Amino acid sequence: MICITAPTLHEGAGAQVRRPFPSSELRWPATDPFLFLDEFFVASHAGFPDHPHRGFEIITYMLEGGFEHRDSLGNRVAAPAGCAMHFVTGSGVIHSEMPLGSAHGLQLWINLPRALKTIPPSLQLVTPDQIPTTIIDRGSIRHLASPNGPIQLHTEITYDDVLFDDAATHTWTVPDDGVALVYILTSSDGLKVNGLAAQEGQLCLVTDGLLTLTSSSSARAVVLRGKRQHESVRFNGPFVD
Repeated sequence: MICITAPTLHEGAGAQVRRPFPSSELRWPATDPFLFLDEFFVASHAGFPDHPHRGFEIITYMLEGGFEHRDSLGNRVAAPAGCAMHFVTGSGVIHSEMPLGSAHGLQLWINLPRALKTIPPSLQLVTPDQIPTTIIDRGSIRHLASPNGPIQLHTEITYDDVLFDDAATHTWTVPDDGVALVYILTSSDGLKVNGLAAQEGQLCLVTDGLLTLTSSSSARAVVLRGKRQHESVRFNGPFVD
């Protein structure tokens, strides 16, 4: 298991992000099929003006505030807190993401397999009422991506938003030939990931067996799981070939 602290970076036009990967400590293929994760903090004067992408798909999950997404397909979509956007960049697209007042959330890039790199771009907005929730002991899990979830990806992954209200434990199975990642969003006393203490802004990677989260008080984390694609990728700024 690997646990790292996400460095803080400045991106776009005045936005601030925590980026656990890719980084000097954690990069492809260790995170395969996941390419990139940002926790972003965007004030009203900042944002991400027009920029291009191709070769992957994105889940942008709004935690607070909201984004207005515009793109070269003609989409103009407002995504307030609790919403998610699934954006397939495919053969190439230009878009912008500007805050609705302010914005705090997560952006995850998932690789498109080589055979799908040139599929047409598309956008899907998912509202909070469309995201299924499972009640667990002293908490809940929102399932953004799963076999029965609202976001149907081109790569087989699961994406869970986990909220513990009090001391609790929950366990996930790591997929065969796969990876599990947990990113800590909030925790007053820290979480334990397979018995190892982890703090807010840290990410842990587990490559086999089970992933167990243990909280001694209220906490929030996201858990990502996916099967490896075993493909090489080439990062070229906003393009992934």
